[in-house]
Amino acid sequence: MKDNVPYIATTKKDLSEMLLEIGVKEIDDLYEAIPQKLRLNRDLILPSPLKKTDLPLSEIELSGYMQEISAKNKSNYTYFLGAGCYNHYTPSIVDLFLKLPKFYTPYTPYKPETNQGTLQAMYEYQTMMCRLTGLEVSNASLYDGSTAMVEAAKMASRLTGRNEIITSKSIHPEYRHVFNTYFKYGDWDIKEVGISNGKTNLKELEQNISEQTAAVIIQSPNFFGILEGMDHVADIVHKHTSLYINLVVETLSLALIKPTDFGADIVAGEAQSFGNHMSFGGPHLGFINCYSKHKSKLPGRVVTKTEDINGKTAYMLWGAAREQHISRNRATSNICSNHALNALAASIYLSWYGNKGLEELADIFNMQMAHYAYEKISKIHGYKATFTENKFFNEFVVNCPHDVITLNKKLLDHSIVGGLDLGRFYPEYKNKILFCVTEKTNQNDIDKLADILEYLNKNGLK
Repeated sequence: MKDNVPYIATTKKDLSEMLLEIGVKEIDDLYEAIPQKLRLNRDLILPSPLKKTDLPLSEIELSGYMQEISAKNKSNYTYFLGAGCYNHYTPSIVDLFLKLPKFYTPYTPYKPETNQGTLQAMYEYQTMMCRLTGLEVSNASLYDGSTAMVEAAKMASRLTGRNEIITSKSIHPEYRHVFNTYFKYGDWDIKEVGISNGKTNLKELEQNISEQTAAVIIQSPNFFGILEGMDHVADIVHKHTSLYINLVVETLSLALIKPTDFGADIVAGEAQSFGNHMSFGGPHLGFINCYSKHKSKLPGRVVTKTEDINGKTAYMLWGAAREQHISRNRATSNICSNHALNALAASIYLSWYGNKGLEELADIFNMQMAHYAYEKISKIHGYKATFTENKFFNEFVVNCPHDVITLNKKLLDHSIVGGLDLGRFYPEYKNKILFCVTEKTNQNDIDKLADILEYLNKNGLK
């Protein structure tokens, strides 16, 4: 490589200067921490996947080979698995609009004069989320529900000047894991209250909350699908001038239940259910909503509506001084990137269904169908209903007379993705299974599942 070609990156001269600057002699010195036995120390030779040749494949050969592999995939499974990632139907119009280059390719709209379309789309998303939660301000997005939970807790701490946060064991276990990772270090006092009949133990909450508590976080519907927060939780929290954070992982439930009707101060969570595919677990859509009086401590970008110098409606980012690109050490959050494209998917989805359509989707095709499945399955011998006397949305728990992992393998043979083995996260709930029903699960699917469970009861799993 010639050193006099400036537009070709990393010449020998460039390498020498960089190595000298960082104080090493050669590139291999950078890998000193990696044991020799873990290094390849030779050229990587990729064997051909085709037996007829050892030569690398051309693009067309590789494409054909990958198509052969993908043809083995199955896409006709019926899903009864939820637990934080939901198999909802995404109208084709959502993906159609998402792929428009004007939406798909732009970066952060720092210059409002050239980004009015993107900014208006975010403003509409914020408006719809506020209508669903009953709150007044929404951010434009966060990474996902778990980081939204973390950011909501930090927001509450900034608002109250306190460092004690109380969570519930009925919150999604993986969310709690992320939460504890964030708060493991630093001057934080994190408490977790237990479960009573599938819900947060309110007596234990009353024993743990104090004047030092910044916020109490309760998920509703919780990890077991049960609706929480309707039994005076807000009264307990507000008695100590703490903030009540309602965590929502299945946002379709917001079409029927407004968290503010039960005293929530902040609503945070995951909006994957609104037009975002499961996509092997991400990327998804975190959100936080709050009252106007709390907005100065709200993390993430916020789009506001204003007027330009000609008196025309215009949109712009509000309160940029709260953000990392202005003042990192004083930023409300150090998560700089956002999920505006995922928020756009939610905006299109919500616009497509409208208020009435969303209510019907949530009520008739999710909640009512889930209750049908609950009644059907709980009548099967051994599948006794669990956490009874609780209201639930589209997920429910039953006992399982078999090993859940083995049962789910058998269900796969019938093109059914079974429920979640709760023993994976809660050893005390071994042989309990969490089923989920969405609009993509119809009555025939539920009847088929029930028939197979009956058959496996009679004939065994072997």
